[in-house]
Amino acid sequence: MEAKKSTGSAAPAERHAGWNELFFDLVVVAGAGQLARLLHDGPHLADLALYAVVYLAFWTTWAGFAVYGDIAAGETRVRTLLIAMFGMAVMAASVHTVQSSHAIAFVIAYVALRWQAGRVWRRGSIVVDWPLAQFGAGAVPWLVSLFVDTPLRYWLWALGIALDIVILLVSTRERTLRRAGERAARRRDGRPPPGPAHGPDAEPPRLGESRIDTAHMGERLGLYVIIVLGEGVIQIIDAASERDGWDGPLAATGLGAFGLLAAICTLSLLYGTNGIPRLRKDALAPRLAMLLHAVMTGFLVALATALGSAVAHVDDVLPKGQHWVLCGAMAGYFAAGPVAALPLADRSDRVWLLGWALPCLAVSVALAPLGVGLPAWATIWILVALVWWQIAYDPGTSGAASSRRRWGRFRRSAPRGA
Repeated sequence: MEAKKSTGSAAPAERHAGWNELFFDLVVVAGAGQLARLLHDGPHLADLALYAVVYLAFWTTWAGFAVYGDIAAGETRVRTLLIAMFGMAVMAASVHTVQSSHAIAFVIAYVALRWQAGRVWRRGSIVVDWPLAQFGAGAVPWLVSLFVDTPLRYWLWALGIALDIVILLVSTRERTLRRAGERAARRRDGRPPPGPAHGPDAEPPRLGESRIDTAHMGERLGLYVIIVLGEGVIQIIDAASERDGWDGPLAATGLGAFGLLAAICTLSLLYGTNGIPRLRKDALAPRLAMLLHAVMTGFLVALATALGSAVAHVDDVLPKGQHWVLCGAMAGYFAAGPVAALPLADRSDRVWLLGWALPCLAVSVALAPLGVGLPAWATIWILVALVWWQIAYDPGTSGAASSRRRWGRFRRSAPRGA
């Protein structure tokens, strides 16, 4: 397509998620549903730990190919996305019995996709915003786990995820380029990288630097949040459909659960970036924003499970395990805002953020032990009030006019065809 001629400096065209990317994201719908099943039975700490490891493995796989589609843009190979989609479908189908018969299938699919995600880049192309494209060390413990039994297998999985997290935390643009240059030099010369011992005229390897389109990736991350919230809607509807009698407690619980999901959607997408509440645009390096997104959405998938359980137990108090999951998931969600905003906020912003975030975080944490005896609908409506408090506590806005402006920005930023 030819660019239109303009007498002035033309702004770059606004890019939206393509149909191939939207189709690829369908696997997240299935994955979120299967991952939620790991928490259905009132989980213990070991179940929560396994869920966290498996979820982060699934999310990391998705992110690797989402980054590929973001940077490759019009050159994205549909075949590559379809292969990744099939592999992630195998991972999702393996989740329910990942502790028994299908653990090997999950590991093989994960390792194969990590390897594939590193092969899609042209030789010499360094993805500085997503270091896992170059560093696949986190997949090695998963590969080793094929040859050991439980519980050592799970510890190796956790080690692999921990390595990926450390790489995302410590890798900078300069460090990533330097290490890539060193590896390229060793491959070229079969000896240590150029340095003083090789003379000042030694030519370093030529490397290309690839960067994420932050606006486009922000849209993909926001769509991911919508998909995860959609899993919550599915859980609520499934639980309600299995009840013969629809009464007042069911209406109160179901309406509160829908209200909670709607409030989270509003706070995340209209009052944040990348689906993370209160995250300012370009405030965090892309790799750090994506890592925070992974953790936050993991809490939201857990929330979906707890909401479904709440609707299923409207005639009684929520089982203790699910009650803790409900409150803990919301505490984790509330923690995402200050984690994203506090490091770069000035003093006045920090005071405001503490007044905005800490009350909600404290109440949701206290609600876990103190609200065990409350009806499910009461717990949910308390959480609804906390989220809407964060939405309403927004100095500098002007009521309905501000809401209309935010909704307009949301509509303009939505993907075409959505």
